[in-house]
Formats: sequence, structure tokens, C-alpha cells
Amino acid sequence: MAPIDHRVSPKLRHIPLCPPRASVPREGLFLALWQQFAEQRPEEWQYIFRTTGPVRQRAASVAASFMVYMGCNLGHAFTHNAERIAKSGAFSCTEDAYLAAWTMENKRLHFVNHGLRTIEYMLAREHPIKVEFSRHRVDWKLVPDVSMEDVDIVESMVAWWCSHTARWMRDAVEAQIKAIEATERLALSAASAAQGE
Repeated sequence: MAPIDHRVSPKLRHIPLCPPRASVPREGLFLALWQQFAEQRPEEWQYIFRTTGPVRQRAASVAASFMVYMGCNLGHAFTHNAERIAKSGAFSCTEDAYLAAWTMENKRLHFVNHGLRTIEYMLAREHPIKVEFSRHRVDWKLVPDVSMEDVDIVESMVAWWCSHTARWMRDAVEAQIKAIEATERLALSAASAAQGE
């Protein structure tokens, strides 16, 4: 049997399957930091992934999609829950706590997100929950078929999400969000003061 070639193609593009939303700044900020990391430190990027085959374009896009998801409210809630479980002492290492949190986050519940697994929502190229006549429904044609390679890549990202590099990224994004919010407050204050003159 020939050995598996784990080299990373230099032509990989670190683009998500669905672009970040402009209305959710954390999504774009996380993606930008991830792209910078992946392009500047490709060897470190490559060793994140625990999979049986080569890291291909699909894996790069799945990893980028994970980063976008971590910027939304549900990703933020996942991170908080994973940290809470890690601090509880229920697991011997932080990585296991994050993976346990992911298992709970990704389970299929028919009364949550209309029965979609988190990974299905995360890897959809278009938002799969549609509103028709004031009712939400899943457009199953938009729900991706998730492969074991996809599962491997997302689980690898979950394990990496508790690393020092990922924590640094989270701290950097939160600092940028605070700066954005402060700028917005200043602009509102200036506009309010100008109207009062």
C-alpha cells in the first residue's frame, strides 16, 4: 500500500463555502485572521487536520466555514459552553472538553434548528432554512451531504479551537469588535450632538 501524501497544495484557497455576513462582523474578522494564519504558516495549518487522506481544497473550505461559524452567535455560544465544560474538570484535557461540547452542539434535535445538525448548517452554501407564509422550513435541497472527511476536518478544527493560537484569535477579534462598537457609539453621539445644535 502506498503511503498517504499529506502535503498541502500551494494552490489552496481558504474561502468558506458560504461567505461571511456583513451584518455579523465577527464572521468576517475570524475569517480574515484564519486566512492570514493559513497563508503565513502553512506547515502549522497543515498539522491541525487529523484525516486519512490529503488535505485538499474541500478541507480548506470546510475549515474556513468553521471559522465563519465561530463568528456567529451560535459559534460564540459553543465556545462559551466548551470553556465552561473545560473549567468544570469533567475531562482530563481541554481538547476532550471541546470535543464533548461539539458532540452536544452537533446532535440532531427535531425541535432545534428544524432538525439540522450544526455541521449541515455550517457547510451549506446557502442558508437552508426558508420562510414561507410566516413559517420556517428546511429546503433539504440546500442541505449538504456531509462526508467523513468533512467530519474529520470539523472535529480537527474543534480540537484546534482550544489552542493558544485560536485563543489569541478570539482575543484579537473581541478587541476589534470593541473598537468597532466604540467607533459606532462615537458616531451616534456626534450625530446626536449635531442634531441638538
